[in-house]
Amino acid sequence: MKANNLSLVISAPSGAGKTTLINRLLSDDSRFCFSISTTTRARRNNEIDGTSYYFVPENEFRGMIDRDEFIEWARVHGNYYGTSKKEIDRICCIGKIPIFDVDVQGARSLKGRLEGAVYIFIVPPSREVLESRLRNRKTDSEEQIQIRMRNALRELGEYAQYEYIVVNDDLDVALNELRSIVTAELCKTGYMYHIITDMLEENRDNSA
Repeated sequence: MKANNLSLVISAPSGAGKTTLINRLLSDDSRFCFSISTTTRARRNNEIDGTSYYFVPENEFRGMIDRDEFIEWARVHGNYYGTSKKEIDRICCIGKIPIFDVDVQGARSLKGRLEGAVYIFIVPPSREVLESRLRNRKTDSEEQIQIRMRNALRELGEYAQYEYIVVNDDLDVALNELRSIVTAELCKTGYMYHIITDMLEENRDNSA
């Protein structure tokens, strides 16, 4: 198993700080590459096609489904989102570790379909902190905040499908925990066995 078989699948309820953590990890460590999802959602003003998402019309997305071009896809809040096989190939070809930013439904779809994937769940330290973060955004109505809270609690109930849980109370601490997970995974026998086998092979050559 080569190092670039490793991939990170990261999920979190809204307000847990997942996007900030992922952006910090990407900016601090050149080993990683963000897996860009394809979506039918309308592009927002600050988003760039091919960087934030691959934005496509719904008929094109449906055609990609029919051609089996996605490793996973889902319909969320009336829009389609998916991870294309082509995008995974792009990242593997440049020898980077892909980071998948998906919701719990996307993570469930990826299970068993993505070789070497490590599943990480980012959570807030408490329900009170989660609600405070959602309110501090000042972008949602009270009704929308309550919907987001209910959705977040439902998603927290999916924690058991993840291998690691990172509590994002302090951003720097959470970031170090993410890095530690990567370090531990890359030190596993499956990734490191070639170092041992190379030494054993060299010993056999010298003994011959």
